[in-house]
Amino acid sequence: MPRTLQQLGAELRRLREWRELTLTEAAQRAGISKALLTLAEQGKRRLPLEALQRLLRLYGSSLTQLMSAACTALRAAPGTERWQGTDLLSVVSDRSLRGCTFRLLRPVSSSQQPVWLELRLAPGAQLPPGEYWSLPTLTEGIALEGNLLVELPGDELLVRSGESFAIHAERQHRYRNYLPVPIRAVLVLTSAVL
Repeated sequence: MPRTLQQLGAELRRLREWRELTLTEAAQRAGISKALLTLAEQGKRRLPLEALQRLLRLYGSSLTQLMSAACTALRAAPGTERWQGTDLLSVVSDRSLRGCTFRLLRPVSSSQQPVWLELRLAPGAQLPPGEYWSLPTLTEGIALEGNLLVELPGDELLVRSGESFAIHAERQHRYRNYLPVPIRAVLVLTSAVL
């Protein structure tokens, strides 16, 4: 878990200052209010997912890099590292994401590193909650528990527990749980674009 929202806010402030942007400039470019950005940097308010992603793109960063910087490794033996992981969606304010967990399984320090994610969907949940999304990188995955429905415009792919799948870069898709039980899958993105 992130240590605190205040530490995530401090990391947002550090990224903004590194880009030499004022609060006003960053807020205008990201399409959010200066007051909301101020509260987020103070760790007093969570941003909507889309607003946070716009802000991080402006800073040349990603949600996975932000969470990695704000979360520390657990104590490990010399020459090793153990990391608990953190839910990327825990830092956003979108109520439509309830029932969805998108857990970063290992930290990333650059956009060139692969991103390992655990996707959990409650019955009836889907990610993203609205329209489809497309990522500028290859996404590979495996369904671990339950059947994951990968919806594409005009088509769908049913991935049963133990089966793997790949979604090519820029292909619109979303994940849905149509079952009455939770489902779990692991996704690997070839670069840190989220």
